[in-house]
Amino acid sequence: MMPSRALFVIRIALFSGVTAFAALVIYQRSRNAIVLGPDGGSLMETMRYVLWALSGAAVAGALFLRPRIESAAPVQRGRMTLIGWALGEGVALFGVAQHYAGAPVTTLALGVLTFVVVLILLPVPQEHN
Repeated sequence: MMPSRALFVIRIALFSGVTAFAALVIYQRSRNAIVLGPDGGSLMETMRYVLWALSGAAVAGALFLRPRIESAAPVQRGRMTLIGWALGEGVALFGVAQHYAGAPVTTLALGVLTFVVVLILLPVPQEHN
């Protein structure tokens, strides 16, 4: 069983990593220091649709996991919660990476917003003594 305190620290670490990466990319893009891909282009447009699909899948996954986490055995709650958080973090990193590659800042915002929604939907499970 993973204690709530350890899960809380993991949650903070996941969010801090995404936030630091997003801040660095925004700073670099504001200085026009990096643009890896074309502005526009069919690949960037396709990747935006992929981001929307991943965002929907992460939120749906969190909504699917939430009741299962609440009814799961204490040993499984932590693992299931981490799986949900990982889905959200993956979408956030994908959105930030898209902005890094030249997509508009809305891709970054959608990814990070999806992660925040997943974190709200899947709070740290409480230990039951």
